[in-house]
Amino acid sequence: MKKQEPTVHTINMTVLDDSDFLSPYSETNTPVISSDVAEFIENCANAAKLKDNFQLTIHSDCIDSEKQVKYDSAIRNYFALKLNAEHYGLRRNNVLSLIFAIVGILGLAFMIICDQVLDFKEIWVEVIDIFAWVFLWEAVDQFFIERRKLILNRRRLKNFTEMPIHFKPLTDPSPMGK
Repeated sequence: MKKQEPTVHTINMTVLDDSDFLSPYSETNTPVISSDVAEFIENCANAAKLKDNFQLTIHSDCIDSEKQVKYDSAIRNYFALKLNAEHYGLRRNNVLSLIFAIVGILGLAFMIICDQVLDFKEIWVEVIDIFAWVFLWEAVDQFFIERRKLILNRRRLKNFTEMPIHFKPLTDPSPMGK
């Protein structure tokens, strides 16, 4: 079966007033877009497939060439910060999965010791068994289910940081996104 190439999903954005385009706050003293702009871009991307690449076309008559450079950088900075946070979340998820698995395995080992060596009552052995299996299930959930979500979100954020950004005037006679 032939692997399908990702398609390019164009996000069209019309900006009539750019006074709130940038966030007044910045962690790294570099401009970032406002949460409203980011939410708009992310919501428009929801219609695309997870493997699609993006391109952003901003239609505006109030964004001059100097602002275009600044806004391009602010968009990339915003999504790069989110990508870094997602990378940390993925590492945290891996460590948490490992810890849960170790606790679950140790719990099962303790259950066997309690049952065969220490001769605990059967009800306590079952409680320890349930405890251990809860941790093992959580390790599986974290590593195989939650991790996949984080990986897919990281891929999408990477696409946002690498997407081409075009600025066009509102009065541009060419069709949107072409």
